[in-house]
Amino acid sequence: MKFGIVQTDRFNALGGSYSIVTDRELYDSQITATDAEVLLLESYFRSRGETIYRGNVASNREAAKKTFRLYPSGKRIALNLVYPKLLRTELRLYLSSRAGFMPRRGDVWFLFVSRQNELWIGAMPEREWRQENSSYREGEAAEFDPPESEHEKKTKRQNRSKELVDRRLKLSKYKCEFDPSHKLFIARATGCPYLEVHHIIPNGLQRHYKRNLDSLDNLCCLCPYCHSVVHHASEEMAREVLTRIAELRATEFHFKVSNEELFRLYSVEEITR
Repeated sequence: MKFGIVQTDRFNALGGSYSIVTDRELYDSQITATDAEVLLLESYFRSRGETIYRGNVASNREAAKKTFRLYPSGKRIALNLVYPKLLRTELRLYLSSRAGFMPRRGDVWFLFVSRQNELWIGAMPEREWRQENSSYREGEAAEFDPPESEHEKKTKRQNRSKELVDRRLKLSKYKCEFDPSHKLFIARATGCPYLEVHHIIPNGLQRHYKRNLDSLDNLCCLCPYCHSVVHHASEEMAREVLTRIAELRATEFHFKVSNEELFRLYSVEEITR
């Protein structure tokens, strides 16, 4: 799978790809690259005037070796990467505990090209990957996060209109837009049923979109339970709520963001195995 906006920002990358390591790949100690991974690897080495060796590793061990930087240490490692068959139908990367790249069962392995034009490789448990690659991340900024300027911080604060929030609440008739039957309590401050107004495409990603994300088309009203589901529940539950609210707001039409792309913003997509 290709990196989306969040993964590209997270690793400060020009591009990347990721997938889950299968049990068979672990057993064979080799990963068969997917379409996105093949495209990234071929493009990267071609840009450097290099080719990927065609033939089995044993026939030319030196030509089979390619250099990667290991995430997160940055250590340079050599791994075998070849088209073992003459017809170039499968691109295989060979795992190596000696080199330091040996994913575990259920890990997401990933590749990305940094802005310094270096090829990185890494792996982490699926749960950790999802936590690291959600547009909603708690805690300190990670090592690879691009620095946020004071202008960006100020813009993020300003790009939230209370007037729009009030309009969306009234348009919702003070009901949860995922499920209007959800019971709400009365808020002390307003005397109205309590709802949380949510940006479907996170407002913090404004720099990636020409259209203003703080708009009625990108706002929805959710009860506290459903809002928590979007950010904290299982991937299946989150996808259900996101699918419904994206349908209500015609998110794909207004912002050219498909459901699959939306799921990636929240790191709840179904990761290819």
